[in-house]
Amino acid sequence: MPVEPIAVSAETYVQAEPERVAAIMFDPAHDREWMAAVKQVQPPEGGLRPGARVRRRGSFLGRSITWETEVVELRNPDLLRLRIVAGPIHGQVTYEIGAAGHGSIIRILNVGDARGIRWLPRPLLAILLRRTLRADLRRLAGRVRAGV
Repeated sequence: MPVEPIAVSAETYVQAEPERVAAIMFDPAHDREWMAAVKQVQPPEGGLRPGARVRRRGSFLGRSITWETEVVELRNPDLLRLRIVAGPIHGQVTYEIGAAGHGSIIRILNVGDARGIRWLPRPLLAILLRRTLRADLRRLAGRVRAGV
């Protein structure tokens, strides 16, 4: 039986140029600094480019998870589109950075099939994913402001 995809997004503003934001947001080596779920990252050999894969390990709602993404599109410094190819959710993650005034609007959009998290009601899962994305973006904005 097909599973209806879940679409969750969050955005925030940070007073920094898109290049500064992308230097952290688009670099898997920085994922642990701003993404709460990520505990371990295997960056791609040869750098981030279409087709490159990144494997991450971490936890969500107290459960250990492993997932792998593949770069679909990279337009630095404004767009990184990833396909989730392995893990509890399959789908797509889009990172967007747009110049806005003296800073940037940062947006994440997750669209996916959450078959691997069937134990959680879908409406609750969407709420928790959105809350997680918002918190991740707050951490990201803090790292960018701190110049890390």
